[in-house]
Amino acid sequence: AQRRAELSQARQTALAITDTHDYDEATTRRKLIDVLLAEAGWEVGSSTGGVSVEVPVPGMPNTHGEGFADYVLWAVDGKPAAVVEAKRTLKDAAIGQQQAKLYADGLEQQHGRRPLIYFTNGHHTWYWDDTQAPPRKVQGFHSREELALVLGRRHLKQDPRALTINSAITGRPYQLRAIRAMVEALAAGRRRGLLTMATGTGKTRMAVALVDLLMRANLVKRVLFLADRTELVRQAANAFKAPAALSGPGNRLRFKAPEKLFA
Repeated sequence: AQRRAELSQARQTALAITDTHDYDEATTRRKLIDVLLAEAGWEVGSSTGGVSVEVPVPGMPNTHGEGFADYVLWAVDGKPAAVVEAKRTLKDAAIGQQQAKLYADGLEQQHGRRPLIYFTNGHHTWYWDDTQAPPRKVQGFHSREELALVLGRRHLKQDPRALTINSAITGRPYQLRAIRAMVEALAAGRRRGLLTMATGTGKTRMAVALVDLLMRANLVKRVLFLADRTELVRQAANAFKAPAALSGPGNRLRFKAPEKLFA
């Protein structure tokens, strides 16, 4: 506990210090972005590290018709998994969004698969799968294995709106409408939703049915269910372990209860 307190204080002290380093793009890449890539398992400059720098990309809308992507992260099949556009530290990372998209367009035309997109200034990194959702801020880069999983899900996923809700889990009309509303929002690329319902209206069972639906659509693999009281966690555990949930279509739901419940 003492060590955690010391680390927390050190972190707060560090965050309070303004970074005045106005690194140029090359220094930003060397001191910050290369480090972030290494943390995710990529090795910049290594022939087996899966990363290429200054990669020529055809089809750019300029006089030469060619541009150079700052980084390309390669999948094990030899096709690009992601493209990274770098900006200097004191520039807004979002400035590189359109440029990164153009590089993704060119790489897709060249290799037949659309890569995922990152744009970063070393301090702020944005991730974008423009086939599914708007850009979102992330703490770093995906590993090669994680990118492979994301790309694979493009072909495995189903439209959740076309799947039926398991009536053995929940089936009240207002519950079905709420689940469908959430599914419509997720299918439209939104990543957040809020359902507010009164006590006793079956929110937990509705959550189980929604998880079941999203798993069958191959949109999620693991789900974290949180509650603010230990008793509510126990109730949720019982709902997820109920025979109706475990015997649903595909028999996908498997609840792993925490070893220790925290109030």
